[in-house]
Parts: sequence; structure tokens; C-alpha cells
Amino acid sequence: MDNDQRKFWLNKKRKERRSPFHPVVTAFVKPKIEFIKKNINLESKATLLDVGCGNGYFTLHFAKHYDVTGLDYSEVMLNMNPYKKLVLGNAYKLPFSNDTFDIVFCSNLLHHLSSPWQAIEEMKRVSKRYIIISEPNRNNPLMFLFGLFNKEEWGSLKSSQNYFKQNFFKLNLVTKNLLISGMTFPNKTPASLLPILKFFDFNFFMGGYITIIAEKCEE
Repeated sequence: MDNDQRKFWLNKKRKERRSPFHPVVTAFVKPKIEFIKKNINLESKATLLDVGCGNGYFTLHFAKHYDVTGLDYSEVMLNMNPYKKLVLGNAYKLPFSNDTFDIVFCSNLLHHLSSPWQAIEEMKRVSKRYIIISEPNRNNPLMFLFGLFNKEEWGSLKSSQNYFKQNFFKLNLVTKNLLISGMTFPNKTPASLLPILKFFDFNFFMGGYITIIAEKCEE
């Protein structure tokens, strides 16, 4: 799986992705960051690592609130990211010391990995306290069909709140809060639909994405 994913994300054709400043991308990202800010009380100088940052969908918006470092293993994606503080690296072996960041975050990464929980172990290692993920919700019909018919998205077919909560528990991580929301898809949704889709940015079972805030347990 990872070899296929590597070929996919290193392909220069990935350049058709929308800019982080595209209105649909902003509408996709903003409610999730607002949820995180509401549930985590940290100073603006808090450090955040964006693992699998890609071309900066979350990186640029997080940088308005935190001291952000972006990491991705695709040079193609990093070259598309307008943020400056970027690192080329592997999610399975993060090039940082233990307890480096206040928050370690990833979006739409885990379902692309053959060993997602190995990556979470690494995120836990370099985090002082919080690990946050945002992943597709398989209970959303559109997400399920997209995952079913796209090889690179097959990992999303097991992406549910129970799947994540159970595996977090096994890794000695406590789920602090969880949001299932949204019908805005950053690369597919027409901007003309945003006035309607904004009404789906509330917590409901069939929302398009799951965002989970987890905390490290006291060892």
C-alpha cells in the first residue's frame, strides 16, 4: 500500500490541487480549527506539527494561531506549500526529539498508510500532550463510495469514530473530544454550493469527516 501511495503523491500531476486559500478549502478547514481552538486552551506561541501537511491546507490556517512546522515526504507537495517552515520527512520516523511539540496534527493521512498506528506512535512520541487527527468518515455515503472506488482511498473504509477511539485507547491515548461534521470536500466541492453546505458544519453521525482530539496519559 505505501509504495502505491508514494507513487501517487510523488506524481507531479498532483499539481491540480486547490490552493490553501481557495474558498472551498477555507470552508473545509475553518470549522475544524475552531473546534480545536475551543477545546484546547493554549497560548498563541504553542508549537504544532502538521504531519502530512501536503500543499498547506491546514498549515497556513494553523499558522494564524500557533507556531507551526509542516512535514511531508512528498517534495512535490512541499514545493506547492507556500508556508516557509517545512520539513521533508517520514511519518513513521519523525525527525524530532521526544516531546518537541505541544500539538501534533494530521489530516487525511492515516487512511493512506499501511501502518497508521505506527505513525500515531511517532506522533505521540514527539508530542508533549495533544495528538489530533482529522479523517474521512466511512458512515458518510459519499465518502464510502469514494473510498470504495479509489485504490488510494481504500484505508478510509474502516475510518469510524469507534475504530479510532479503540486504537487510541490501546496506545494509551485518551479521547478528549470528537467532532463528526461537514459536507464540504476540499478538492471536489464547487464553490457555488458553499452557502448551502455551511449548514452541515455541526456534529452529526453522517458528516464527512471525523476530527478527534486525544491526550497522552500520564505514564
